[in-house]
Amino acid sequence: MPHTARPTRTARVAALAALAVLAATIAGCGSSDPEPKPSRSAKQRPEAEPTEACPGLINGAAAEALMNVLQASQLLNDAAQAVGVSAMGKTLEEAYHAGPGPRQFTAPVCRVTGTVGQGKRAGEIRIAAGSPAPGNPEADGTGVQVMSADKERGVSFDCVSTRVGSTHAVPLRITAWYQDEYRNSKGDAALGEDYVVLAHSAALAMAKATGCENSGGLPARAADLPKP
Repeated sequence: MPHTARPTRTARVAALAALAVLAATIAGCGSSDPEPKPSRSAKQRPEAEPTEACPGLINGAAAEALMNVLQASQLLNDAAQAVGVSAMGKTLEEAYHAGPGPRQFTAPVCRVTGTVGQGKRAGEIRIAAGSPAPGNPEADGTGVQVMSADKERGVSFDCVSTRVGSTHAVPLRITAWYQDEYRNSKGDAALGEDYVVLAHSAALAMAKATGCENSGGLPARAADLPKP
């Protein structure tokens, strides 16, 4: 029989390498995984939960009231709704420490916008503060009060705080407001109580943030506030 030459080692290695490349190419074409997409948490969400808006100012009851007022399924997650109790409290304290007391002072505003289909409905939470004039401590009212205006409610209270520097003789008078900015809203008759719940939640948060004695005399529930 004629002698058949056996393939050299180099030839065998080259053949195996070629097969490996071919197999990898076939596998790559048939089962290529798509490029991983960035997770939703890795980028800013377009919407925000009600309790995420105005951080620290909206409790559970107020979150429900907010969605009832806005009649929205979701809130825009924008910079306007990111203003919270920390920023408001810090600005208030700095203004008070800068002089004898803020007579007319307004903290940064938190504006929430709800989306309904292609439309938008907005509301605003703001904090105002002042100090009574020397010798006339009752000029701006005292104690817990509910203020009323068109599509707007405010909750006022006196804050005695070592953190702020206010005293029993000259307390810091703080008012938390909620204003409904939607032109065609149901208004005071239908939503007045919800406005109060929102203002009360913001007032309680500010009382805690500024270290007011006895939470400024505020009740734990909006339902226990005095009538406007």
